[in-house]
Amino acid sequence: MNERKARELLYQRSSHVCELCTSRRGNNAHHRKARSLGGLWTPSNLLHLCGSGTTGCHGYVTSNPKIAREQGWIVPSWGDPAKAPVWVAWREFVFLDDHGNYINKDGEAA
Repeated sequence: MNERKARELLYQRSSHVCELCTSRRGNNAHHRKARSLGGLWTPSNLLHLCGSGTTGCHGYVTSNPKIAREQGWIVPSWGDPAKAPVWVAWREFVFLDDHGNYINKDGEAA
């Protein structure tokens, strides 16, 4: 998938709102599995966050790697973002698919 299509699906999924705090506009596509570790431009690997790498929710995620791993906001190099549950506001723990959907633990769109 190309970056443009992945961003389009991300924005549709998030409704342009930060997927962690929901109180601010999402303005940054955060890679759960870093691109330097092989992370791809896919909706399952992306979260729409407010702030930058040092501010807002994006800053919180990057400054708190232990919590971020526990919440699924960061996926290790050996992990598959599509198979790693992630905590998202309004939905709690869900899976993210590459069609831009939230999937609950029962495999249904959330």
